[in-house]
Amino acid sequence: MTELDVRDLPPSERHGRIHGAFEELAPGETLTVVNDHDPKPLYHEMAVERPAFDADGYESEREGPSRFVAEFPKAADRDAPGADRARIADLDGEPHADAFPGREPKTIRLSLEAGERVPGHEHPDRTVLFHVLEGAVDVALDGDLHRVEAGEILRFGGESTVEPTAREESVALVALAPRPAE
Repeated sequence: MTELDVRDLPPSERHGRIHGAFEELAPGETLTVVNDHDPKPLYHEMAVERPAFDADGYESEREGPSRFVAEFPKAADRDAPGADRARIADLDGEPHADAFPGREPKTIRLSLEAGERVPGHEHPDRTVLFHVLEGAVDVALDGDLHRVEAGEILRFGGESTVEPTAREESVALVALAPRPAE
């Protein structure tokens, strides 16, 4: 297990350092991050940005007023050839569940209660497909609101700041496809 204490780093450098340390992990290893604030925004970022992040194995604990410890496991290698299949209703994890941990494109089931939102974030170098399966979600892209209802798909570039808010209890399937290098 690798431990990274980022409390002494400038805030602008923390997530980059954490992502770098996570990438260096071998499959099946865990990165333990010590920070001075709740790691929930980092969890959301990792859940959608890092295909190898095993969101189901994530744990976090507040150990004091300025000490939070979170474990970010890297999914084990899966060499099975052929197709992968997942049943959306069977996916564990709230509000995010990774349908195919460690696989591209990153595919997330997002479940939100009425009024629940995911804080604004970006998905650089990705094209995002946001497919509402149940309910209705207001998706703010760089502040512009897009209402997406059950059966509709919203496609956008990951450089936009996205902030989804459920208008009612909702389930969406979000695919984050890597963009080819230009």
